[in-house]
Amino acid sequence: MKTMRPKVGIFWLISIGEKQTLVCFTQDIDDANHTDMYYDSTFEHIKCWPKVLHKYPELKNAPYEKYPRGRITLVSKDYRQGGTFKLMADKKILAHEYNVQKLKEIYNIDTRYKLDIMLDSHYRTR
Repeated sequence: MKTMRPKVGIFWLISIGEKQTLVCFTQDIDDANHTDMYYDSTFEHIKCWPKVLHKYPELKNAPYEKYPRGRITLVSKDYRQGGTFKLMADKKILAHEYNVQKLKEIYNIDTRYKLDIMLDSHYRTR
């Protein structure tokens, strides 16, 4: 079985009616920005939000800061040798283990990697 390459990117937890959905913009690690020991996606929440609104018109013209959001980066000299993912997000996302596990699946974070989970005031919803 071939191991999937990890990904980095941004995400939101949006609510539509009673249902909550993780909306993720993932980027293959080989396409990410890489500086010395740090991999980060080229995605920005403010620039990706119109795509979310297009896919979910029921959100109307809600600002991108309205919904809990976050980012996943990787600290590693060479991702093939392991490293540490940084999951930075709003507490409303991190409060539910299901969301964390789902993000690990979506971003292909397997046992080769450590995962640091942290609240980030930058991603706090209003």
